[in-house]
Amino acid sequence: MKDDISKVAIVTGAGQGIGRAIAHRLARDGFAVAIVDINADALDEVKKEIEGLGGQTLALKADLTKLDDIKKVIDRAAEWGQLTVLVNNAGRVIITPFLEISEHEWDAIMTLNLKTVFFATQFAARHMQNGARVINLSSISGRSGRSDQAHYAAAKCAVISITQSAALSFASQGITVNAVCPGVVDTPMTTGIHEIRASALGITPEESLARMVAKIPLGRLETTEDVAGAISFLCSPDASYITGQSLNVDGGMEMN
Repeated sequence: MKDDISKVAIVTGAGQGIGRAIAHRLARDGFAVAIVDINADALDEVKKEIEGLGGQTLALKADLTKLDDIKKVIDRAAEWGQLTVLVNNAGRVIITPFLEISEHEWDAIMTLNLKTVFFATQFAARHMQNGARVINLSSISGRSGRSDQAHYAAAKCAVISITQSAALSFASQGITVNAVCPGVVDTPMTTGIHEIRASALGITPEESLARMVAKIPLGRLETTEDVAGAISFLCSPDASYITGQSLNVDGGMEMN
């Protein structure tokens, strides 16, 4: 039996970085937020933060590379209240030159960044009603190739295609499906990327990051709140006629 909760938003990968910021923003927007992550300690921290600000949260530890876990968290969130929003944020990147990507690494990237998005959307849509929203996290890497993350770029490009297919599939039910493509975001994952790239180039991580920021027309590193703001808009009534779109939130790095 459902609790008396009219608006439930699921955020995957909510334990840190972008997902954490999205969970906070949607809680401020009035959603009861089901936060999903493989890290139970991180989930507990986010839950305490949101509830400390007066929000409602349901913490769900899950390994989203496993289909059973995906279905369980979707079903549990739908039992908690009316499932209104799904944000497919969970993902990972591995920096590896094209010729060195192994089958194991390829499969790991594709499973979490692509397979999880597809099946979470499939399972969630069965619980959703008219006006519900699905938002997938793609990347500017899905807009153009990357020599040191070809598998990640391929997965994020496919997320854009899945977004369009799902938008067509669920339009008659009044469910919109969109994607957000962040750029260079100030997160631990970005720090790790530039440590690896710096080592390969013989420069410092700070120099590697500075070179990337120099390519951003707006001239600054993206914040997690920048991404969360775009998600908030796509969940709002103002975005009710937008579906099948992929929104670049990248300071102007990609203009397509």
